Amino acid sequence: MILHAPVLAMSAMELPARLGEIFYFVVLPMLLLAGLGFAIQRFLGLDMPTLTRLNFYFVTPGMVYFSVVSSKVTAGQVGLVVGFSLAVMVLVGVLTVLTAWLGKVPPDRHNAMLMTTVLNNSGNYGIPLQQLAFEPIGRGAEATGYHIFVMLVQNVAHFTLGVVLAAGRGKRPWKENLLHVAKFPALYALAAALLTVQVRRLLGDHAPAAAAALKPFWEAIRQLRLAYVPVALATLGAQLALIPRGGDRYPIRASLVLRLVAAPLLGLALIYALNVRGFLAQLLLIGAGVPSSVNSALLCLQFDNHPDYVAKTTFYSTLLSTVTVTVVIVLAQGGFLPQLAMN
Repeated sequence: MILHAPVLAMSAMELPARLGEIFYFVVLPMLLLAGLGFAIQRFLGLDMPTLTRLNFYFVTPGMVYFSVVSSKVTAGQVGLVVGFSLAVMVLVGVLTVLTAWLGKVPPDRHNAMLMTTVLNNSGNYGIPLQQLAFEPIGRGAEATGYHIFVMLVQNVAHFTLGVVLAAGRGKRPWKENLLHVAKFPALYALAAALLTVQVRRLLGDHAPAAAAALKPFWEAIRQLRLAYVPVALATLGAQLALIPRGGDRYPIRASLVLRLVAAPLLGLALIYALNVRGFLAQLLLIGAGVPSSVNSALLCLQFDNHPDYVAKTTFYSTLLSTVTVTVVIVLAQGGFLPQLAMN
C-alpha cells in the first residue's frame, strides 16, 4: 500500500490537467460531430428514417464485419465481454427496480424507467468513445473490436427486452420480437465475419493470395468502417434535436444517476469480482458509463409508453455524459487502480 502512495499522490496532482486533456481530445470531437448533426437537423431538417436506415443497414454492418475480421479477440474474451455486459444490465435493472420502489415511482412508469437505465447507447456513442479513448496508445481499432460485442448485446436487448418493456408485458408475442432480432443486419455481418475468419484459417498459407484477389471488396468495407464514427455521431445529434423538452415531471434525476454514475460503479465492482485486468478492464469500465439509448426513446414513442420521460432522460444523459464519461476514462486510464493498469 505504501508503494502505491507516491503514484496516487502524483495522479491526484495531475488530475485537473488529465480531466481537461481527456475532455479536449476524446469527448470534444464527439461533441462537435453530434453538435453538427443537431444543428443541421434544426436548420435544415434531415430525413430521419433515411439517416437511421443508413446507420442500421449500411455503416453498422460494415463496422461489425471489419472489426471482427481484423480483430484478434478470442472466444473466451468474447464470452467475458458478453457475460460482463449482461451482468451489468441485470445489476442496473435490480437497482432501478429498488430505486423505483423506494422512490414511490408510479407502477405505470417502471418499464420506462428501466429502459432509461438498463439500455444504453453502446453503438453510435460507445464505439466512437472507445476508439478515441484508446487511439492515443494505438489500440483504438482493438478497442472497437471488443466493444462491437457490447453493442451487439445491447442491440439484441433493444429488440427483445426493450420491445417487451415499451409495449408492456404480454402485449407483444415473443415470435414477433424474435422476428425483429432476425432482421438485425449486424447479426448477419457478424455471421459473415466469423465465416470469413474460419475460411482464412482453412486456407492457411494461401490466405494472403486470396486476400489480395479480394482487395477491392475489403477496401469498400474499410471505407464503411471509417464512415461509421461521423455518420453515427451526426445521427445521434440529429435524433437529439427532435426530442421535446418540458411536460410532466418524471424521476429523471434518478435515471441519470443510475445510468451515468451507478452503472460504471457496478461495472467497476464486477471487474474486481471477475478479476478482469489491464486493457480489457479499462474498456469494459468505459463502456459501462455511456448514456441512455436513443432507440429506447423511439420504442417508447412507438408504443406511447411515457416517451417524453425516456426522450428527456436520453437528451440530458447525453449532455451530462460529457462530464461523467471524462471522469470514467480518467478513472480507467489514470493509474489510480492497480487492477486497471495496462498490461
